[in-house]
Amino acid sequence: MGSINNFQALMKRAKGFARAARYEIVITPPAGSELLQFAGLSGDISLLCDSVTMPGHDLQSAAIKYGTGIATNMVTGHGYEGVVTATFYLDLELDVKLFMDNWQELAVSTLRNTVSYYKDENGKHNYAGSMEIFQLGSAGAVKTTYALKAEGPRNSEITKTVTDVEKINISERTYGVRVKEVFPATIGEIQYSYATANEMAKLTVGFQYRKWETILNLAKESSGSNRLQRK
Repeated sequence: MGSINNFQALMKRAKGFARAARYEIVITPPAGSELLQFAGLSGDISLLCDSVTMPGHDLQSAAIKYGTGIATNMVTGHGYEGVVTATFYLDLELDVKLFMDNWQELAVSTLRNTVSYYKDENGKHNYAGSMEIFQLGSAGAVKTTYALKAEGPRNSEITKTVTDVEKINISERTYGVRVKEVFPATIGEIQYSYATANEMAKLTVGFQYRKWETILNLAKESSGSNRLQRK
């Protein structure tokens, strides 16, 4: 059974816990689309993101039975769980909502009621973009205490205790996923009420996607530790 000292050593080696309030998203609209006129807004959208869900992954299985043996659940495939749900603060001119509305227009025209092809003749996505979601570093610092030994008078040994403080960069990206073929499938309603005079308006958007993958160049190799090594 692990002791509190082992637990503290583990947290020190891992530089603390992942904080749910420390994250970053980067939304990239379809390449060559009309949304590029909002290129400057993409960075603002990341700052206005109040919450986001990092997508999951599941293995699909089926019960396989041979003869009179006990059935065994075997993996038959895999899928990417749910949608990416994000909530955004709204500015006075509702620029975020305008951005999402125009993105949906790339898929379905509300004027002509026509649906766009998923890809054009060149294989370029007509309305699917991408998204990156990052875990950022934890706030605080890690203290490391060690002893320095030197030769003193009459061949005696002098020991000096030194404490180093390692600063943790809270904006450092420690883990990330790249979500592929993303588009805003649902744009939520905006609730207005006189009783919420001091509250900021928010917009909830559900992003559909095809798959996601880990951004491997963010993985940190750790020699001599039990942390997961990326291949």
